[in-house]
Amino acid sequence: MSGGGTDWGALGEEAVEWLRRHLMIDTTTPPGNEIAGTRFLAEVLAAHDIPSEVAESGPGRANLVARLAGDGSLGGIVLHHHIDVVYADRRYWSVDPFGGVVKDGYLYGRGALDMKSTGILQLAAVLALKRARVPLKRDLIFLATADEEAGSAYGARFVADKHRPWLAGAEYALSELAAIEHTPGYRAPLGLIVISEKTGLPIKLTARGEPGHGSMPWPDTAPHRLVRALDRLLAAERAPRVLPEVQEYFRRVAEVLPLREGVGYDDLEGSLRDPAFRARFVADRYRAATVRTTFAVNMLRASEKINVIPPEAVADVDCRMLAGDDPQEILAWVRGVIADDREVVLSDFTRYEDEGCGRYYVSPTDRAVLQSL
Repeated sequence: MSGGGTDWGALGEEAVEWLRRHLMIDTTTPPGNEIAGTRFLAEVLAAHDIPSEVAESGPGRANLVARLAGDGSLGGIVLHHHIDVVYADRRYWSVDPFGGVVKDGYLYGRGALDMKSTGILQLAAVLALKRARVPLKRDLIFLATADEEAGSAYGARFVADKHRPWLAGAEYALSELAAIEHTPGYRAPLGLIVISEKTGLPIKLTARGEPGHGSMPWPDTAPHRLVRALDRLLAAERAPRVLPEVQEYFRRVAEVLPLREGVGYDDLEGSLRDPAFRARFVADRYRAATVRTTFAVNMLRASEKINVIPPEAVADVDCRMLAGDDPQEILAWVRGVIADDREVVLSDFTRYEDEGCGRYYVSPTDRAVLQSL
């Protein structure tokens, strides 16, 4: 792409303003309100003579598609982002998470990373190509969907089931995320693309016991039993496993890290057998998550009153599986670790397998495929 007479500085300023406006639309899931986001995107596209189509999937839930046509000699590329964002607790924000605030050279807002910024970059790319009148061999399909943060029933799944023609002719899809790390201390910038994601396996632990009064507790109340079970789960450690794609990533990282910091990354599986290396490696939460299935205790529920010992206590655990892990094996492992099958039980998660849990999709990483884009 030569760019023709494109004013890249002006386009950059426009993109910042579009992102500010996108961030100022509260699309927290639930309830979503993605329809407001689609209206904004449709407005920008229409201002550049690019028609779009919006499909409502529920009250306040909506998805948008627009297509920049190529000559059809190659399959199309879907440029996809999700409009919804997760909850933002304003107490822990230094600025209004929906204020579109620019401060000290940074743009702040819920969704600035995940993933409205990606959507605006994709939008800017489509508009730049349109302005420059670049002849395309592939259709570019700009797709904005709802509900990614809560299962995609109103978003990507809705599009796939109800609006499959939106994706007609597509060969590739680019979605979250990609970045260029220019970290202080790195010997060179590092370009990154996401080729897959871990698969979620929601786990619910429920402890039951005799109710009573808080003034007379005993060791085996439901909350006490649950806390001990969770402690055993968090103290246990599954053996690390290095996927080929993860090994390639760390080999590339080692090429830009300060010389001594990348020692052992060329044979990560072997290096992780060394207790000292392993302790250093998994001390970093980002690195640790790449080589093991993880468990995060994120939701706890028990009594509604401080002086009442409840008959039931519940913990929801966010489990993220490595590609190739068997959900049933993980659940069996958890049962063995908590070692309290009588009083602390796991919910039946067979339905998650029906909805795609355990099926993994890893994009090809060979250079020829990437260059063909």
